Amino acid sequence: MSDGRRGRVLLVVAVLAVAIAARLTSLHWTPLPSTLDGFGYVALARDAIETGAFPFSRFRADNLVFTGVLTAVGLVTGERPLYVAQPVVALTGGASCLTAMALVRRIARSHRWRGRRVTTAMALSGFGLAVSGIYLRRTGQTDEEALALLLVPLFAIAVHRLFATDGSRLRWGVLGGLLFVAFPLLHTFSSLVVGLVLTGVLAAWLARVPSRRDAVTAAVVVGGFWVYMWGYYRLAERSLLEVPYVDRVSAYPGLFLAWVVVLAATLVWFQRTSERLQRATIGGAVGLWFLALGANVLRTVFPGTQSTPTGLVVLVAAFAVPVAFALVGLPLASRDRRRTGPVVLALLLAPIVVVYFSLTAALTPEYYGTALRGQTFVHFPVFVLAGLGVAKVAYAGDRSPGPTSGLGSIRPSRNRLATVLATLFIVAALVTAPIAFVNLDTLAFPTGATESQFAAATFTADHVDEQWASDHPFTRIVDLYYPAATNGTYQPVARWLGGGAAPTCPTLSRRSWSTTGAHLFPAGSERTTPAALSEWRYRTNVVYDTRGVDRVWLSRPTDGQPGC
Repeated sequence: MSDGRRGRVLLVVAVLAVAIAARLTSLHWTPLPSTLDGFGYVALARDAIETGAFPFSRFRADNLVFTGVLTAVGLVTGERPLYVAQPVVALTGGASCLTAMALVRRIARSHRWRGRRVTTAMALSGFGLAVSGIYLRRTGQTDEEALALLLVPLFAIAVHRLFATDGSRLRWGVLGGLLFVAFPLLHTFSSLVVGLVLTGVLAAWLARVPSRRDAVTAAVVVGGFWVYMWGYYRLAERSLLEVPYVDRVSAYPGLFLAWVVVLAATLVWFQRTSERLQRATIGGAVGLWFLALGANVLRTVFPGTQSTPTGLVVLVAAFAVPVAFALVGLPLASRDRRRTGPVVLALLLAPIVVVYFSLTAALTPEYYGTALRGQTFVHFPVFVLAGLGVAKVAYAGDRSPGPTSGLGSIRPSRNRLATVLATLFIVAALVTAPIAFVNLDTLAFPTGATESQFAAATFTADHVDEQWASDHPFTRIVDLYYPAATNGTYQPVARWLGGGAAPTCPTLSRRSWSTTGAHLFPAGSERTTPAALSEWRYRTNVVYDTRGVDRVWLSRPTDGQPGC
């Protein structure tokens, strides 16, 4: 093995190790799933293992794949799904960083970059995604989206290679076919995103004016995915399965179709317009997100949802550094029309379209969730382009006849500039890393449920038969993990902390309600004073008390009418 190849292998191992370690950080304070939805998946896997059959009566339309993965891992390891979920997600989320590095390498090679320049771009893209806060958060949380964020780029690559190659079409066709079938069963929202990505790939392919036969084949593949996806979700709805997100598109079909046209037209236009216009278009689109986030501190853009903590704006502002470098690297992808460029552009434009569709459809909590989810997918292509952008600036003018020749001819000044820019880039990514481990509405640390909090939720589910009250996380955990005990509500707590009367039913409360506040997603948090919370606690009968990172107690009122 040559020194260059050995160095690339070590780089891949290092990126994967850092990415997985970052996504296992939550195990420091809890071995449980790091997001509320994760309790639903591990409960389905638990029941599947115990009964030998999937509990389809509780399935959503997109529960099958991720639940199957957790079930299989639980059976193989002999460990409860409750405790294997986070390591599984850490592995899949970390692996997605390697796909970014592969895309960077292909684009760099298409521009005949030197070996050190290619390695720099790959390293920065991989390590940046490994620690960047928002991407780390979504690929490190126990949710099927973590797996989808790995598979969306692979699906796009497979379809693009199926169109663009002759000798290896069978290989790419098999991979694409498997993902074609699996995606609607994996994640509803990600299926919408990947449908847009494939539409962008198709537009780029048709812009090259292929033969009529190839054009028809490509259109059938992409159109077939939309038909299959939509048909499956319609069938699922008629089978009384919950189908999230699809109704948000079906409510505004004309608007959604218009944004699909904008996506396709923009991708074709990108391959012909000037670099300045390309950067202005993407820079303006993403720049407005920063402005909206800042404005949300003072007044919510989506009424009825949470405002943005000032500290979160500061953390997110560091993301402007990779965005700026991504704008520098953007033309490298747009000029790479035959290899991987169309894939990266489609991956970049599709989530932008999702966010602006949400902003133009309705400013409601539902579309707030859609926009929030949509922006997650833009981080992958941004870091692909940003790694290329840093290497482009650092080694400007450094060209050679081949992609791996002349390593020793790079001037020392170039190495120093590369070191400075790489340090700035990685530091900016690290500054955003805390976003992965805090609650976005309060900036309270850590996010997720600890074992003591889960024990309190379990006690409540086992011993409270009537309706009870708490904040959103506790009611959600019990609802998902103990489906037979779905009698919790957070409305009485929201009214109380908002200035109304205290709950008159059993209440599972926590100390942080008087410091950072109670989580009432999608509404903003509410909090009381330590004195008021202490007074209320002593006026009730405490029947369960647990001390941990955040003290939790279950109490029953001593006066007033029972019930919430």
